[in-house]
Amino acid sequence: MAALLLLLLLQLLACSRRGSAASPVRLQPSPLRVSCPGPHGRVFQRQDNAHRVSCLWNSTVTLHYQPAPGVGPEVEGKEGQSPSPPCCLWYLNSASARNVSRWSGQVVLEMGQAPSPGASSLLTVQCSSASCAAPECSHRNVSVEISGQDMRLFVLWPQTHVIQVWQPVELGFCARLKSAGWQYRFSSRGGDPSTLLLPSSEHQDTPSPAVYPTVELQQTCATYYSYRWTVRYRHPGIHVAVVSIEQMPHISLNLSLKVEPDLVHVLSISSKLLSVPEQPLSLSWWLQPLTLSTLAYTLVDTQAVGGWLHSYSSFTLSSNFCAVSTPQSLDETVVASIYFHVDGKRFEELRGELHLHNGTLNLTAGNETPIHVNLCPGKTNSSTYIFRYNQGTFYTSKDNNSTFSIDLPNTRTVFYQYKELSYLFTIEFLALQLYKFKMYLYMNQKRALIRSLAERDLDVYIFSSGRPSFLQNFSYLVWFIPAQYPMLQCEWTFYLQLFGPKKDHVVQSSMYTYNDHVKNAMRFVRRSALPFDPEKYTGFVAKVNCTSSEPTPARLSIRVNNYTAKTIEAPVVCEKKECKIIRCWIQRPDHTSMILYQKRASSFYLFVRLNVDCHIGISIKPLWQVYPAKDTKTEPDWSKPVNTSAMFGIKMIHLTVPSNYLDYGLYLFYFTVEVMPIRTSIVLKAYDMIYVQIERADLLANISGGSVRTVGFSESWTLDGSESSDPDSQEGPLIFTWYCTRDAADYQTMKFNPKTRCHPFQKDLRWITPSGPIQNIPPETLPGNTLYYFRLMIQKGRRKAYANQVVEVDPGPPLVLDVKCIENCGSSLIPTERFALSGKCSNCKPSNKPLYYWSLFSDTSKEINFDWASKTSTGRTGAYLSIHAMTFTKPAYPHYILHLSVTTWDGRTASYRKTFSVNSPPRAGRCNVSPRHGIAFLTKFVVKCRGFHDSHLPLTYKVIVASNIPQTTTVTSVVENTFGIILYFGSEPETPPSFLPVGVRPRRYTLTLYVQVRNSIGAFTQASLRVYVKNPLKTQSLSAVFDQLLASASDLSMKKSAQQTGDRLRAGYLAYLAAVLLNYVKDTQTVELPQARLRETVVKTALNISVNSIMEVNQVAAVLSEVTEAVERMNVRSQDLAIGKLTEVTGVLKTQRSQIHWSEEAEIQTSGILRCLSNVLRADLLSLKNVSEDGIKHVFSIMEGVTDIVFWGKVPEEIETLIETGHWNITLKKNEAWNISNHLPDTYTCHNCFYPTLKKGDASGVTADTVFSTAIFEFDESPFPWLGYTSDMISMVMGFKIAETRANGDVVPITPERTDIYLARKGGAGILNLVMGPDRTQTITTGGFQLEVNKTTPSIYFQIMTKLKATFKVLIFPGTNLTNAQPVASLVASHDKPTVASGNDTSTADCSSSGPYIVCLPQSLLTTIVQASGEDTHNVSIVLETRYILRYPNRKLVGIYIFNDYCLFLDGVGSQWSKDTCKVGSLTNSQKVHCVCDSRRNRRSLAALPAPNIKFLAAKVVVLPNTVDLGRNLIADLPKNPLTLITVLCIFAVYLLLCCWAIRRDRIEKEIKYIIVLPDNKASDKGSFLVTLYTGSCWNAGTKSEVFLQLIGQSGRSTFRCLWHQPSPAFQRGSVDCFLVTTKKDLGDIRSFRVRLNNEGKSPTWFLSRAEVEDVSTRKAWFFLCRKWLFFDENKPSQNWKFSVTDPQAPLPKFDYFLINFNRRLTEYHLWLSIFAPVVTGAFTRFQRLSTFLAVILFTLLVNIMFFNAEKSDETPIYLRYLRSIAVGIECALLTLPVEMLIIALFKYSQKDPPPVVTKMYPKVDSRYWSNCIISEEDANVIDTEEQTLTKEDKRSKKPSSSFAEWGIFSKFRRLSTTVRQLRKISDTEPLLCWWCVSVAWGLVLSITVLSSFFIVLYGLSYGYQTSREWLIASGTSIIENVFFHSILKSLLLSAVSTIRPKYLEDIRWVTREKNVEINSAEEPEKGT
Repeated sequence: MAALLLLLLLQLLACSRRGSAASPVRLQPSPLRVSCPGPHGRVFQRQDNAHRVSCLWNSTVTLHYQPAPGVGPEVEGKEGQSPSPPCCLWYLNSASARNVSRWSGQVVLEMGQAPSPGASSLLTVQCSSASCAAPECSHRNVSVEISGQDMRLFVLWPQTHVIQVWQPVELGFCARLKSAGWQYRFSSRGGDPSTLLLPSSEHQDTPSPAVYPTVELQQTCATYYSYRWTVRYRHPGIHVAVVSIEQMPHISLNLSLKVEPDLVHVLSISSKLLSVPEQPLSLSWWLQPLTLSTLAYTLVDTQAVGGWLHSYSSFTLSSNFCAVSTPQSLDETVVASIYFHVDGKRFEELRGELHLHNGTLNLTAGNETPIHVNLCPGKTNSSTYIFRYNQGTFYTSKDNNSTFSIDLPNTRTVFYQYKELSYLFTIEFLALQLYKFKMYLYMNQKRALIRSLAERDLDVYIFSSGRPSFLQNFSYLVWFIPAQYPMLQCEWTFYLQLFGPKKDHVVQSSMYTYNDHVKNAMRFVRRSALPFDPEKYTGFVAKVNCTSSEPTPARLSIRVNNYTAKTIEAPVVCEKKECKIIRCWIQRPDHTSMILYQKRASSFYLFVRLNVDCHIGISIKPLWQVYPAKDTKTEPDWSKPVNTSAMFGIKMIHLTVPSNYLDYGLYLFYFTVEVMPIRTSIVLKAYDMIYVQIERADLLANISGGSVRTVGFSESWTLDGSESSDPDSQEGPLIFTWYCTRDAADYQTMKFNPKTRCHPFQKDLRWITPSGPIQNIPPETLPGNTLYYFRLMIQKGRRKAYANQVVEVDPGPPLVLDVKCIENCGSSLIPTERFALSGKCSNCKPSNKPLYYWSLFSDTSKEINFDWASKTSTGRTGAYLSIHAMTFTKPAYPHYILHLSVTTWDGRTASYRKTFSVNSPPRAGRCNVSPRHGIAFLTKFVVKCRGFHDSHLPLTYKVIVASNIPQTTTVTSVVENTFGIILYFGSEPETPPSFLPVGVRPRRYTLTLYVQVRNSIGAFTQASLRVYVKNPLKTQSLSAVFDQLLASASDLSMKKSAQQTGDRLRAGYLAYLAAVLLNYVKDTQTVELPQARLRETVVKTALNISVNSIMEVNQVAAVLSEVTEAVERMNVRSQDLAIGKLTEVTGVLKTQRSQIHWSEEAEIQTSGILRCLSNVLRADLLSLKNVSEDGIKHVFSIMEGVTDIVFWGKVPEEIETLIETGHWNITLKKNEAWNISNHLPDTYTCHNCFYPTLKKGDASGVTADTVFSTAIFEFDESPFPWLGYTSDMISMVMGFKIAETRANGDVVPITPERTDIYLARKGGAGILNLVMGPDRTQTITTGGFQLEVNKTTPSIYFQIMTKLKATFKVLIFPGTNLTNAQPVASLVASHDKPTVASGNDTSTADCSSSGPYIVCLPQSLLTTIVQASGEDTHNVSIVLETRYILRYPNRKLVGIYIFNDYCLFLDGVGSQWSKDTCKVGSLTNSQKVHCVCDSRRNRRSLAALPAPNIKFLAAKVVVLPNTVDLGRNLIADLPKNPLTLITVLCIFAVYLLLCCWAIRRDRIEKEIKYIIVLPDNKASDKGSFLVTLYTGSCWNAGTKSEVFLQLIGQSGRSTFRCLWHQPSPAFQRGSVDCFLVTTKKDLGDIRSFRVRLNNEGKSPTWFLSRAEVEDVSTRKAWFFLCRKWLFFDENKPSQNWKFSVTDPQAPLPKFDYFLINFNRRLTEYHLWLSIFAPVVTGAFTRFQRLSTFLAVILFTLLVNIMFFNAEKSDETPIYLRYLRSIAVGIECALLTLPVEMLIIALFKYSQKDPPPVVTKMYPKVDSRYWSNCIISEEDANVIDTEEQTLTKEDKRSKKPSSSFAEWGIFSKFRRLSTTVRQLRKISDTEPLLCWWCVSVAWGLVLSITVLSSFFIVLYGLSYGYQTSREWLIASGTSIIENVFFHSILKSLLLSAVSTIRPKYLEDIRWVTREKNVEINSAEEPEKGT
């Protein structure tokens, strides 16, 4: 605390200016006012004042502060200066939170967790200032209490929650805070009112303390706002009252209220029949409170009348009351004596009497005045008497609504109420003066809640005194009941019974009364075990002798009078038990935890839970021991404990381990305890242990300044994380990483959101300079008025920590908008004129980067979807706004709102709204022209208008004859250019009859008329009319018409009266018609008129027209522009007169423009003036002999005037205005100084561009808001032909003029300090295409050219024109002989950087231009070369060298553009071209000339040099020397390389050799496709089987041995049969062999077969892959998957192998299926390997495969050679060429795949007839060599035929047995051969193509082979040896990839994928299955027959 006070003192001293300890302290008001505007408004407390503010709690609290009244920056001090801001210290809960030294701003605080109700946080603002420096005086502190809303709801009256029906209930609640926007809603269903709204501001005075239910509530609400209201409830029950806040924060309180009926019946009594005169009635009653909850009521008959009948309510109990005395006399009788229980406040004792004598009823109660009621017994009617006391309840009732039964008419009912008691008396008067009395007693529940005894269960607690100790042999049974009132004590009786252990007999029986209670009975029971207050209960004790150690069963019966009873069974514990330790456990977070993890830098605690069960005193001796441990499974060294002297609590159950005491590692904390009962020798022991892992402490990340801070936008500030540390060690560096975002939620996912980034340069969450402990943030880095969430992440090893800081960038002073109207500023907007505004921010700096945004709203404040791009020239994001004319001609709303919002970079915003209305133009009517068709200068036309209406009268009509000037001269700022001669202007809607000029001939002589109907304000509606005016008739006298028109025009133009304005307009129109007539005659050969003289006459007529208005300007401009259209027919005098009149017209137009402030109409007139100037200037350039220098000066003077007129209508920052004529253009720009470019980019692509540089600094007098107008003039031809250099100009002539607009409105021309101008070259560049090619060493590409220079040759530049991105080495050689010559200079030219010298001997100081591929030959170098030669002229050779990119000469790759330019400057029209003012800039190249004009040497300041004229600039070319290409001298003469030809020939040679082999193999396979019939088959055999054996494809899988086969079937087995096949080959690698085997009997279903080998042949081993057996008769087949190697063993010559049938439903082994499938794919689909396969299946023969492979190889070679022929732009080192060749080969192999696949598909799947299956059998031979008997197919067929013949001729003739056998065999085989047609056929799933696809395939093979061979040889002959070698490497790579990679990898991949799912036998291709398809299809016709 002392440190905190010291810190406060030091901060106050730092903020104070002066102080004196001796001066008395004066408290002054605080200089700041602090407010806390929350999201729902400001909140208040009752204690708030000027120095105390309340704030609603939120997670982030924003506080605003501003100067207090009477202080602040606007108040001047004694010296006239504004006072300095105070220094204020902000403390949150006594902790320093912020230091502020500003007059205004805001403070943001992070509040953390929400406070509890009633709690708050206190923020103190302590300020000091120079005006009140401590200790002389001090400012009062400002306290800000930050708290949540706290509310309390309670009942003010009645105090109890038990309420009667319709009783007024006054509710109240108090709230800590209030706000103007808050409303409290009260709601209670069933209440009246049921809902109520209470505004927060309508609080009431605090009620008196007595009305609050509790003192605590009264103390709390004393400082809160109080609210009260009254509610009533109509129905009994539980009602809930709810009070909630409608707005934030959402708080709801509720209160339950119980509403009961008013009266509750207690008892009823009824007397016997009594005599009215003789037996009076006298009763006394007494209500006595016995306890706080028990009332007793006694009713006594003092006359002892007797015979009373009574009935009680269910909750009452009848009692004689123990302490009540008997009646004093025998005349008194107790009628009723009852008691009952109530809940409520204390009741007072009530007494009263009732007397009834002779019909008069007397009622007396307490000290009240007696009541006398005369019952009038003689009356017969019934009546009810109602009495109301001040404290009673008022009741009304009627006779017919009485709730009591009145049997007789003479009955009297009296209702009497006294405080809580209410009586209802009924007296029935009978005959004979008898009566009967009845009384009903009711209890008023306003103060009581009556409960029955049954509802209040007997409150009895019973205990056993516990187990007997070591020193006693008895126990106690103790029970307690609530203390009873003496009058009720006698009603309690207790019966105690003790039973034996088995409860079979009673050991002890006792009875107790209330008088047997024992004082201080709680001493027999633990006081902590009592669940009640012992002072309010009475205890009873029964002593029980312990005869055994078992519990003694006991039963206690409690009886209260005769009304209720209760029985409780409780055992009495008599067992003796010793002390024991129940629990000894070291506390841990989880019961299963074995290891606790603690930080070394933090202290920690261990606590033991020790529970001991002992009834006597004990002593405890705990002890802690600590041991280092390796792990939890290894026992520690118990002899080496840790020194625990520094630990606190070693001998206690609570152990404290200080920080940094234990080193890192694992420790075992072992706790032991000894417990010794007193006065015994017993020692109880227990222990527990736990492991503690001491870890490294967490890193501490800290950012100075707290969690929240505020900085100024224009201040530099730092993020200081240097206080971050590692608590464990200071060694090793910390890694700092800073993050920033504007949304704290981004740190939860650590994902970057571009919308919430802090700075535009951020690419992720990291700050732009993320590393380092300290971040220096420059001023104006982050936008203001924004919260930024910075995070510092520190890391050391694997440990990480972070700290957050919220930085609020303060906005600055509010923005001030200065909005002014520039044009169209009347009371209502004229829609036909442009609307211009200025909305500058007066206190914004360019560094603030203000953003302007304009919006347009309707009168209902709905934003309009306005097209800002096309309807304005400024857009909506600038300080100026200029809306085009004609935009609001059809207004949709009566009023519009123009809204401007300005936002600065620092977060400040301001807005402005301008409401304007639109002057709607006249409502549209109709206009027409009559007649529609006519003849020029013959027909007179009339224009009539009607139906136009407007409220602003009068209306005027203007008719304009359209011209072609808007199409030839454009002004882009004009929306609709309607320039033309005015036919009529006046108030009449009908024009006088007038001639019209000839219409446009290409448009069928159509002439357009514009009719403008204008109201008095100036808005007009325009209509367009079309009229058809044809050429004059040949019979017309045009000369007479001309004279008439001109005479009329002259007469009208001479009138000077102001009333004759229409006549002057008419004169202009007639002169215009005369000019049109001259232009028409010019193009007509039939009419000849003196053009020059007549045109001069027209010009003079125009001179006589007075020009005083814009319409007159229009007429003159139209006439002159029309007459100068044929300017070549005009003399010089006419031109001078026209220019002079245009000068006058321009002056008048400038005057009119400055007076009327309308831009649109004035700029329309400029198009006519400019058209006339263009005509005149064109005439001067056409006739150079008649060029008038003065005339051209006047032309430019008029141009300047026209630009001034257009500039007046422009606003800064709008789009440029372009004025285009046929021969020159003018570009007008208007910008402020801050937006004028003062720098140039390094590379620029602009042509004909102008970039000025203005002087900077205060001396220039230019501010950021200074407006500059820039006019740029562009002329295709030089407008100064009389000056020199005209023929040498290579660019257009550009002129420029810059003018500054001063604060007083003056426009002053200025000259910029520097001007950068880009001039595009005209006519294109003359490029010399160099021949480039390989040099003689074929290592580089070279080329060059030659120049002839002399001593005066200036520096020469040339640019290398190429699309390559290569680096060229430029070598400069003197002379033309380059053999063994050394260059005098060497340079390096690159495509991306300027050319540099490669040696120190070359200087480029004389060069002005530089850039990529631009090479400079400086003048000094050229002079040196010429001087060294000793001649006047000398040749210079320039050689270009680059990497080896060309293999043969090429002229299209590199070009050279040579240039050397001068920049010509003309300072006004009257001066001469100068070459010294402007220099050629560094960005000059082949496309443009960069000129730099620097005027800083010629003037002192920007304003000191006026510039009254236009500056002109042009580029002049220097005569360049001739160039000679040296390419053929440098490039090597490459010989023809035959390598490619040799390669092709070798390929064809190999192909021819392989063709012979392939054709022979195809023929052999075609002939040997058969089924082998074993020679030993017999005709008598009953079984016939087709056995197919598949030999594997692995290496050496075939065999030459003899194979023996035995079939084993279900019905038997065959003998071993030799599968003889000689001389045909069988059992070769990959072969499929089919044998016809017969058996003597039918074997049934085949189960297995056996195979045996002999030792004959070269290959005794055999790999049998699989087999199939087919029954020929039943067509049933069995399949065998063998996959086994078979070999002959000499030791076991009879060894055989048995193979069983494979189950078709069983999945095949995946590896076996993979090998079978992979082998099939290789032999069928691999193009190269399938050629050499043992057996080729299908229709794709070996010859076809070989031819396809030839075409693929040649196509691959062709593609590779095409790649090498392409020109590569990338630079590859020599040592990487072979790698590049390999890459090219891989690419080419991929490209040839589609062609290969196409040819294979055409061959493989085309339809063709399968070859027949030839069945062969050899003739029978000697039995020793029976297997050698071979019969050809022809012999078999002959035998078959002969047998058939013999059978027909003589069936009985005998044949040898062998013949019959052979006949039977062959007959059976013939039947087989009729169904088996193909052994190996194409699968049905494969597609089939048309038969002619084979021809297409052969055509492709032939064409690809021939074309590829031709082009390979053609290209290859031009290659060198190196290139050919690279090509061979690439081609070899392609072939190897195709043969060994593509097909093999594809087969491997497909085979592997096919094994993913289980495969079965049906998934393998079998011969039998293929045959079955054919057999089935063959048998179907037979079945049909």
